[in-house]
Amino acid sequence: MTIEEFARLIGVSSATVSRAIHGRGRISPQTRQMVLQRMEELGFTPNLHAQNLAHRRSRAVGLEYLGHTEVLSDMFLIALARGIQRVLSSHGYNLLLNPVGIASERESLLRRWTRSHAVDGAIVVGNPDVPVDWLQKLVGHRGFCVVIVHHPPPPVVNVGCVTLDLSRGIAQVAQMLCAMGHRAIGYIGSIQPDPVLPMLCGEVQTRGGVISERHVVYAGLTPGDGANAARALLGRLPRPTAVFVRTDVLAVGAMQAIREMGLCIPTDISVVAHDDVPFAQFTDPPLTTVRVDYEELGKSAVEMLLAMLERREPVERLRTVHTSLIQRATAAPPLHHTPYQN
Repeated sequence: MTIEEFARLIGVSSATVSRAIHGRGRISPQTRQMVLQRMEELGFTPNLHAQNLAHRRSRAVGLEYLGHTEVLSDMFLIALARGIQRVLSSHGYNLLLNPVGIASERESLLRRWTRSHAVDGAIVVGNPDVPVDWLQKLVGHRGFCVVIVHHPPPPVVNVGCVTLDLSRGIAQVAQMLCAMGHRAIGYIGSIQPDPVLPMLCGEVQTRGGVISERHVVYAGLTPGDGANAARALLGRLPRPTAVFVRTDVLAVGAMQAIREMGLCIPTDISVVAHDDVPFAQFTDPPLTTVRVDYEELGKSAVEMLLAMLERREPVERLRTVHTSLIQRATAAPPLHHTPYQN
């Protein structure tokens, strides 16, 4: 069946069928659901490839992370990709990503996808930022891109920017721990350079606490790395009364190591992490962590990219998404509580 024949069979226009398939245009949720259900019942499959060729669009968006971590091996990136995919699907777009290969190969593949029109545009996650010269090469052939970074790059034609501002959540961590009476705070980092450590050090210091160099350990990416880092950190006496762990994944390993050392969380040591990936609320005890709003990140990036693709004016080229502290059960006052003076 052609799309026209299918439309006549179910009693709607071909334009209505097209809107239902792509999830765009003026169509009620009930009508769209009816059309999709009838497609399943009648076994109608439109030739989307032919439609895309006719409109010179792939209706796909590429996603890439400019770091050494592969997308499917990082819980933060997986959660972000899910948020992006959900918003893209609601607009009738697909998500295309390359989950393997070294960073330089993935970057090269994304450029080929863009130049060959395998994707209509790209969303690039910085680590923590994106080189301007690389961006210029990516969009040089009339491409479109939105970057998710910590600091906005200089203006580049056809490039939008969503900044992930970590400062609010980090300030809330320092405020909570120091108000509880913690003065010596440890830090387990992931990879370097790390924008969070100097940020947290400054916030803690202004509130009367300290993160000394001897209480800073860099781990890696896995729970095992977090466990090894916790053993190294807590073997240095005197121990800190609280520890900030750069990711929830590292925190899971760190918490296990803390228990194996015979210490209790949060009575003997408080643990605070970052990201709030889905499992964080199910650790034992539930993990206090800084939440990244993956839905808002994905929504902001997709909406900005689609506005550029569809030449909508004016196009908002810069948005900021903030983080926030989620207090659960892994943080409490230390055994020897020191009153907090703001």
